[in-house]
Amino acid sequence: MRLQKRFIYPLFFMLSISYGCFADEPNTSTSEEQHDKKMLVNNKPITIDANNQQIDIEKNIITFSGNVQIIQDGLTILADKVIVTDMQDSTKQKITAYGNPVNFKQILPQNNKVVTGHSEQIIYDVKQNIVTLRNNAELFQQDNHVVSSIISYNVKQQLILAQPKNGRVKSTIIPSQVKEINK
Repeated sequence: MRLQKRFIYPLFFMLSISYGCFADEPNTSTSEEQHDKKMLVNNKPITIDANNQQIDIEKNIITFSGNVQIIQDGLTILADKVIVTDMQDSTKQKITAYGNPVNFKQILPQNNKVVTGHSEQIIYDVKQNIVTLRNNAELFQQDNHVVSSIISYNVKQQLILAQPKNGRVKSTIIPSQVKEINK
């Protein structure tokens, strides 16, 4: 019992404080489970589910591993491992996902069209709302797709920038689908 009071209670206290520091706005939810799984960033909650979680309070880093699922608004990322950095500084917040592959999906709010992609690494810059796919990157919208070493996708503006490390960018564009997507 002394061990429990000495180590476990302070650990839970530190974990609850660390989550409170990550929110831009206070979370008034009474459910402790909801509070642990949601962090408010740019006024939209990011929900992260995983098999394991490790928090380094001093370095301001949270590491999730094992079947990681990230959801924010219409954006979903599935990965083996995810590292969340700088959650206390809204100008530097980043979520880096690793996997073989990491999968990304966004449902566009205007027309409910789906954009998907995958790569070995995905970096989500929360403030800029940019998803960068690195290493064996592919991005799809219907039958249109882009293949490159690095693909950056601006979620808000729906802009794609493909940059090869070596070689070239490969794209397949179906004109009739592009016309339909832009409606």
